[in-house]
Order: sequence, then C-alpha cells, then structure tokens
Amino acid sequence: MAPKRKNPTKRRKKTDSSEAQDEQLTKSDSKSESRLLSKMKSIMESVQKGYTHQAKNIEKLWELKQANEDGEDVFFNHFWYLLQHACLISAREPPTERIIQFCCKFAIRADLDRESFTDAEVSQTGPFAVRLFSTALKYHNANNKAVRFRLCQIVNSILTSLGGDAEIDEDLFNKIYSCMLERLKDKVPGVRVQAVNTLNRLQDPSDPECPVIKGYLTIMKTDGVAEVRRAAVKAIAVNSKSLLPIIERTRDTNPGVRRAAYEVLVEKISIRAMKISYRMKVLESGLRDRNEGVKQACVSLIKKWVSYYNNDIIKLLTALDVEGKVDLCGEVVTEILNHVHVDSAIECLLSRIENKVIPTDQLTCENVFYWRCIVAHTFTNQPEIYEQIMPTLSEYSQYLKDYVVKASAISSEDYDAHYQASYVIQELIKMAKLADMSDEAGRKNLIAVTKFIICEAEITVQSIERLVELYCLAEVNEQTRIKTVAEIINDIRNPLEGATQFNLNQIESCEKNDPVTMIRCLTMVSGLIQGVKCDVAFDPTLSVLLDDLVMTGVVSHNEIVRHLSIKALGLSCILSKTLAKKYLVLFLQIVMVDNYAEILETSLKVIFDLFLVFGIEAFAEDDNEEKKKQKNEDTMSETSQDTLINNSQEDILSSKLENTKIDVEDPENPLKDVTNKDKDTFSDRIIERFKEFLDDEVLRSVAAEGIAKLMYNRRLVDAQLFSRLLLLWYNPTTEGDPLRHCLGMFFSTLGGGNEELMEVVEQAFFPTLATICDAPHTSPLLEINPANVAELMLSLLRGRHHEQIAIKMCNEILISPTSPYGRCLIKVLPHCGVVGGDQANLKLIHSLVEQIIEEVDHVSTKRSLTSFSVRISSFITRPAEMEEENKENQENGESRENEDKLSQSTQGSERSITKRKALFATPSQPLDLLDTIT
Repeated sequence: MAPKRKNPTKRRKKTDSSEAQDEQLTKSDSKSESRLLSKMKSIMESVQKGYTHQAKNIEKLWELKQANEDGEDVFFNHFWYLLQHACLISAREPPTERIIQFCCKFAIRADLDRESFTDAEVSQTGPFAVRLFSTALKYHNANNKAVRFRLCQIVNSILTSLGGDAEIDEDLFNKIYSCMLERLKDKVPGVRVQAVNTLNRLQDPSDPECPVIKGYLTIMKTDGVAEVRRAAVKAIAVNSKSLLPIIERTRDTNPGVRRAAYEVLVEKISIRAMKISYRMKVLESGLRDRNEGVKQACVSLIKKWVSYYNNDIIKLLTALDVEGKVDLCGEVVTEILNHVHVDSAIECLLSRIENKVIPTDQLTCENVFYWRCIVAHTFTNQPEIYEQIMPTLSEYSQYLKDYVVKASAISSEDYDAHYQASYVIQELIKMAKLADMSDEAGRKNLIAVTKFIICEAEITVQSIERLVELYCLAEVNEQTRIKTVAEIINDIRNPLEGATQFNLNQIESCEKNDPVTMIRCLTMVSGLIQGVKCDVAFDPTLSVLLDDLVMTGVVSHNEIVRHLSIKALGLSCILSKTLAKKYLVLFLQIVMVDNYAEILETSLKVIFDLFLVFGIEAFAEDDNEEKKKQKNEDTMSETSQDTLINNSQEDILSSKLENTKIDVEDPENPLKDVTNKDKDTFSDRIIERFKEFLDDEVLRSVAAEGIAKLMYNRRLVDAQLFSRLLLLWYNPTTEGDPLRHCLGMFFSTLGGGNEELMEVVEQAFFPTLATICDAPHTSPLLEINPANVAELMLSLLRGRHHEQIAIKMCNEILISPTSPYGRCLIKVLPHCGVVGGDQANLKLIHSLVEQIIEEVDHVSTKRSLTSFSVRISSFITRPAEMEEENKENQENGESRENEDKLSQSTQGSERSITKRKALFATPSQPLDLLDTIT
C-alpha cells in the first residue's frame, strides 16, 4: 500500500502562520527596545539640567534596568549608545560633565539590590561596571582626542567612586594599568591629566620600581604643560624616591605647580621625613616666592610644623638650620608671629626667662635667636612685653660681658661648643642694638664693655665686626669713634707698654703684620668705615689707617688679608670720589691678575658700586685729562704711573709690591689695550672689559648683576651688553643659577616706556636673534626658542619702535626667506604690536608682508602672515571715508549705542538657548566609536 501523501496546502498555511508570528514578535521586541531607549534618553536629558535630582535619576534608571525584559545586552547597548554622545564632545561644559558623572555613579550601582543601593560607598564592581570598563578601555587609543579624553575620564570617575577598600578583578586591573600607562604619553595634555588621575589608586609606594611612580616622576620633570605636572605632583605617592622630586617642584616655573607641591607637603609629608637641608630649601623657595598663593601655601606648611611641636617654636627652630640660615629663620619666625597667636608664641619664651634674661648656662643657638626675634617684634608693637624680656642697657652690657668671659674659657678643641658660643655672642650683640640707647649711663657702660671685649676677649672676626657696629651705634660722636677705633688698632698692632696715645705721624717699626692681627684690624676698619659719613680722603686718622694698614694688606700674600683690605679700600672709595678716581684702575688690575675667586668678585663689585654711585662720566673726565697730559709728555710710562698711585704712595708701596701679583712699578693699564679708532672713549673701553667679564665663568654672575644694576639706574646703556644679558637669561647652562632670578627681575621692571632704553632694545633686537639662529651645532644657544626672546624684546617696546622693527624685519626676510634666520623672523613678525601710527609706515609694512606671503610655501606660516597683513590693513585709513564715518558716528551715536545693547542682549539669549540643547538628539546614523580608532 502506498504511503499517504501529505496535503501541501495545509503545510504552506502553517508555515505562513509561523512567519507571521515571528514577524509580529520582532516588531514587538523592536517597539519594546524603542520604548526602553526613549525612557533612558528622557532620564539622560533630565540629568543634563543639574545635579539636584541626580540621585533620583540614578534610582529611576536602576528600576528601569530591573524591569527590563529584553536582556542585559539590550540595556547596556542602549546605555553605551547614549553615553557615546558625551564621549564625542571635548569641551568641558556642565551638561556633558553631569552626564559623565551620572553614568559612572550608575555603573557601580547597577548590579546592587535595593537594600544596598543607597550605600555611600561601593566596595566591589559588578558585571555592568566591569563591562563598561572593558568597553571604554577597548577604545582608549581612538584617533579622536575627545574620545580618548572622555574614556579616560570615565575609567577615572568609576575608580574614584569606588570605596577605599574596593577590589577589582586582577585581569581588569592589569588592563587598566597597561592602557593608562600608555595614555601617560598621549600627545593631548587633557588626556595625560586624566591618565595621571586614573593611575592614582593603582600605584604601589612600597615598590621602588613601581611603573606608575616612575611615570609620574618623568612627567613632573619633563612635561611641558603645567597642568599635567600639577596633576602628577598631587597624585604621586610619597616614598624615598618621590620625596626629593616633590620638593624640587616647589621651584617649578608655574605657580600652580609650586602651590600644589606645598599642598602635598602639608597633606602627606611629616617634618621628620625631610632632612634639614630639604626643610630649609622648601622654606626659602616658599617664603620668597613672588606669587601670594604659593607663599600662603608655605605659611600653611609652617603652621603644620608648629602644631607638630605643640606650638613650641624653639623646638621647631632646633629642626631648622638657625646658624647657617639666619635671615631665612627670621622670616619663618615673623610669619609664625603674624599667623599664630602672639601670646602663645611669647609664652614659649617667657617660660625660659629669669629676671628678664635667659641664664647664661642655658643659652643655645635656638633660644637666643628666638629671644632676639621676639625682642625685635615687641620693640615697636608691644612695649609692655618688651619690658618683660629686655633688661636695662647697663644690666644687659654686664650680661653680655659675663657670657663673653665665660665663652672665652671654652677650649678651641671643643669645636661644637666653641661654634655655638660664637653664634650666641653674635646674636647677643645684635640684640644689644635693640636696647634703649637714650640711657646715657647705659651707653657709657656699653661702650666700655665693647672696648673690653675687642681688646681682651678671644672672639671671632664676625663678632668683632658686629661689636664695631654696636660701638658706632652707641658712640654718637663720629670723630670720637674714629679716634677710639684707631687707638685700639694701634694697641693691637703695637703692643708696647705705656703706649697710650695714637701718634698720627709715627709708624712703629715693631708693628705686627701677621695674618691674624691684620685680619682682626682690617675687620675693625671695615666696620668703622661703614659707620661714618665723612670723606675718608680728608680725614687725617682714616687716611693714616688707609695708607698704613689697608694698602699694606692689599699687597699681602695671604688671600684673606688681601680680600679684607680690598673690601675696606672699596668702602673708603665709595665715601670719597677722590679715592674712587685714584684707585679705580687698581681694582680693574686686581680683577685682571688675581686668581682668588672671592677677591675677584669683591673687586668687581667695588667697580660696579663706584660706577653706580658716581657715574661713569666722573671717571671719563679724568681719562680725558690724562689724554691731554699724554700729548705733552715725552714718555707714556710716567703718566700711566700717575693713574695708579700718586707719588706720595709710590715710595711706601713700591718695595712691598715687587713680589706680588699686582705689579705697580710697571703697570699695564687694563683700559689701554682695547683702544682703537672705534673704542677711543672711556665708556667704550669699560664696555669691552664688561664683555670679557661676562665670558668669565667666575665673574659672570657678579658682572651680569652689576651691569643690570647700571642699566636699570641709567648709568650705562648699551645694546651689546643688553643682548648679552638676554642671552644669558635664556641660556640653558644658567638653569638653577641665582643669576636667572636677578636678570628676571631686571627684565620684568624695564617696561617703563623710557625712550633711551627702547632705542637700545631696538638696536639689540636683530643681533640677538641672529646670534641664536647662527649659533654652531655645539652651542647651547640652539635650545633657545627665538620667538620667546623676540616676544620679550617686543614687550619692552612701544609705538613707533614696533613699526621700525617690523620694516627692518620684512627687509631681512626678503633678503633670504628660506635661511634659518629668515624662517625665524617669519615666525616672529606676526608678534609685532603694530596698532596704528604713521600711515606711510603702515602701507610700507603691508606691502612688504604681501611680498613675503608670495615667497612662503608653508600653509600655517602663510595663514599667520595673512592674518597679520589683514590686521595691518585695518589700520590703514582713507581720509574721505574716515571723515564720513566720523560724521555718521556723531549723528547716530545714541541710536547705534541702543542697537549695540539690543544686539548684545539678543546674542546672549541665543547663547543661553544653545547651551541648553540636549546632547542626545537622535542622529541620522548610529554612532560607533570604532570609526575613530587609529
């Protein structure tokens, strides 16, 4: 029997019914997904408006997820689709930031139950957050910089939202680790900042080879963007490797980074974790910072240190270098007194005082220093406290004498005790200057004590100098001061019994000229000269001291004696124009032939001080008179001898200078060998010498500072020297040199519109840039950006000088537009501040710039020059048009003003409407971040 045949019609009907059901289900699912997406979009749009209902919106989205019947994949895909809109926006506008924060907070709570949903901290990541992590990291190297930035931000926000004890999967940890380390090298600063913040919780301070800390250290040192360095400073964990780099950031070029470094020191680092040298470095950088915010951050650090020692400031001073950094520690105490309750600060001292003094057996470097600081503070501010901590002048004089006698008994072999006693004596002498000098009897006692200590006690040279200053303060009569000090010096050098009077006309044959005696006496002379106002050349006592003592020391073989003698001679010359003219060439010769660094620096400082006080013209007058004399003399050697020393000194000094480095018998005037037709004036010869000093590594800092002072005070104005100072400031080899701070202050204070100075800057402009551009390959000048140098010089110029510079620059460019120098000038040209002026000059500049544009091929350069040309053309006016426009403006001034106001208000409303637009407008095509992958 044949098998029964199936009815084909029935089967076809059944198949059609199944397809219809499947199609109906698909449409139903599509509608369900569309409703889900619409609800999620509505929640996201609500989030953009503000943070007020963010918690409620998170809960709504969580409930929507729980009620979703389409599966986890559908919900996540919709969530990621909406989040992509925010990822494509680089601007950090509030609506976008709210969306990012909302999505990250939701992600870590998406898999929680309702009971734990409202917990403040989440300690574990659920599948939803892990999936969001993985998806975001998948696109971390996207070509679009906005995408890279937002995805790093998402990863960082999720990690930040997790609790302190949160745990994540090891594979996910490693993935985040590797991706964010790669983003640390991103070319976009904002992405690097987010990567730095993301890696904050992934670093291991206990691992000396931690890659994250190594990456942070590299960024702190080498990143060119301040915001990235700042983020690294704030994020890095503190360990033995990161401590010093954090401290070094307190000297960063950017004030924001410096302030962040101090905030890290306050929050994370104890005073006990730093060496004394580190502490002093931090305090010096902070208290002397020009930025007020950085200074206040340093003050906060000092407050923390004071709290650490329970407001015992003397204990804090033991943790600092009071002996080596007296001025800095004084600034620290001043800040403490200004920001800490004064009563508690003074109570710290009063607990150690008995009968208005600290007992001599309890004196230390720290408590005597703090005692002096409090006395200085209360001397004018709180006289009632001053009387409690400062005895009468007679009592204090006896107290000082008692301690000096006690200190003299200390063995010189006990170095620490001897050093401490020396420091305490100096502080006590300083404090004596704060005593009440109106007490006549007290002043007499003080004078007697100072003379006793100088003559009888074994004290250091520094203490002697302080004592002479104190004596000059106590003794009001200037002639009495000079005579008394001269008698003391005579007694020290001529210790003859019965010699009680100083004979001005007698030079003792048995006088002591050993180094110890000379150093002691020369120190007294220097202290004395600093306390007088008379002309040294016309005071008989000082003249004898100068000829007999100081000039003897100038030719001494002992470097310290020679140095002190030159210092004393320099102080004398500053008080006497006659002596300054006489000994200027001697100081120049010392700079040229001596090889002791301190002597060279002091001699050069004296030269600059003489020019600063008397002006170069004062010495040029004598130079012109000397030239006239030379024409009438038979030989040049006789006249050159007169320029160095006079005949009366020649007999005394000629025999003493035979075996020294300074040959006075046959001197070579340091200013003679640079004379020629172009350099025949005294100023020109001095300028040539200054250039030589700038080339000397030993003298460079002193020379640069001295030249800057002369130029600032208009004593010397020279384009070549200005150019040399500018190159020194930008030279990479001077990084970390205090010279940079000095030159920085100099350049920052020059912009005063002085016509003479602007002429010098204009003259130095092109030679300076040419020096940088034509520097050899081995020169450090190649590291200088010529545009930065040009911008600085242009900022010092005003008005017509910009036009002159622009015209010259255009001509130089047209000569050789493809040379390194020409390309450099093309970059600088748009920075010229031509803002109107002479119409002929403007037209000429515009014409020249148009010619340059035709010669340039580089697109960005051509665009920059075109913009500059348009700006110039906007200042070229046509008289007829200008006249009509002025007339129109006068007639319609009020109406135009009203129109402008209306226009501004309309524009403002348009902007506000634009900002409130929703991020999630449905796009014509679906978004896919895969399109942005490199």
